[in-house]
Amino acid sequence: MSRAVVFLLLLLITPLVRAETLRVALYDTDYPPYHFVDSGQKGLIADLLSRFAEKYNYDLQYMLVPEVRSQHLLDEGQVDVRLESEQWYRGDNQYYWSDSIAIVEDILVMPRGCHIPAIDELGGYVLMARFGYTYPQFEALFAAGKLHREDFYSEIDMLNALVDMQQNQRVAVISKNTLQWYASRNHVFKKFTVSDYSVGRAPMQLQFTYNEKGKHMSEQFNEFMKNLKSSGEFAKIESNYQ
Repeated sequence: MSRAVVFLLLLLITPLVRAETLRVALYDTDYPPYHFVDSGQKGLIADLLSRFAEKYNYDLQYMLVPEVRSQHLLDEGQVDVRLESEQWYRGDNQYYWSDSIAIVEDILVMPRGCHIPAIDELGGYVLMARFGYTYPQFEALFAAGKLHREDFYSEIDMLNALVDMQQNQRVAVISKNTLQWYASRNHVFKKFTVSDYSVGRAPMQLQFTYNEKGKHMSEQFNEFMKNLKSSGEFAKIESNYQ
């Protein structure tokens, strides 16, 4: 067979070989510095996924939905992966999990001049939390009715609500990195009282469907992250979001 014929056959076959789709469910609200709804500002997760898809020839397909809806989509097999931590998940289903991408540390925030008590002294307080999130440190207090929960759809909504408050018994739980991101861009958010202790630390991970595709993708992603970290490239990427 001549080289010309082989070349023509390759031209005919190539269009038939399409990239496999990687369907990703992410929040429909900002979660800096990890995720931004505005496509002009990637965030750490989208940055990593973009590089991952390019390396393994995946066609990225995003669905921006509320936190709870993203879990349903994964369970229904309508997406392949979502953002989660194995420590936060409270269901009974099985999944494939990526290794840790970043450590999320939650802190308590109140208006300036307030005193933030210890966790066991929060009885009677209202905890401002993000809708759909699980907070292991507070679940027993919620169940006992000692701590009331007020849900918000984003951290920026909580922070804006705190700005308008006087001293009271409402306290927000927010990722330390998220608060630092907003405070570095708006001096108003630097005036809050912040707890000198953490109320939770968990690895941010990718949660893949429990099937062959999810298993394969999770293994690829873990290898991808391992190589990024060992080469020092991950540290460079992460520095863009600090």
